[in-house]
Amino acid sequence: MILRNKNSYPKICFEIIEQLNEKLPNYLSYHSLDHIIDVANVCNDYIEYYNIPEEMAILIRIAAICHDYGFVVSPLNHEERSIIEIQPLLTPILTSEEIDIINGMIRATKVPQEPKTFYEQILADADLDYLGRKDYNSISAKLFKEYLHFDIVSNRIEWLDLQISFLEKHKFHTDFAKKNREKLKFEKIKELKSLRLAANYK
Repeated sequence: MILRNKNSYPKICFEIIEQLNEKLPNYLSYHSLDHIIDVANVCNDYIEYYNIPEEMAILIRIAAICHDYGFVVSPLNHEERSIIEIQPLLTPILTSEEIDIINGMIRATKVPQEPKTFYEQILADADLDYLGRKDYNSISAKLFKEYLHFDIVSNRIEWLDLQISFLEKHKFHTDFAKKNREKLKFEKIKELKSLRLAANYK
């Protein structure tokens, strides 16, 4: 890795976090700074678990911080918007090859996820890590609120149907996620289906 200034990292991450804190709209209850920091923290777990070399670890952390930057412009095609918006920030400190790696990881978070490399699999799984965690309910409630804002769903029944469909189609890619997240995800699917069935009798 060629960091043109040894102080560029983690300074660039703090700079991007500050910009996100200022620019992300308040109505983004799920795609918020909390989510971005959560993804970065999960990536650190992957970095430690797989003993990833520091140079690549830096690129993973930068990709995690940048992956939803496009929301400052629009939620539409936000992954590509993220890549465009962060380009001027990364060009002074990283090589074009390194930026391409980061761009690939950001694109890997687009649903349906289709990561092409191991590192893209890490970011894809980290982005949806909560699907197999105990805090699923509190985090998904934030997404429900955001979907109501964007008129993606209009009520809880539609939300349950959407979540069940999404969870059933979703798959984790890394051994880490399969080992540590799949069990709770499958339990959540059963729980959501029970809630949906109960809703039919109200």
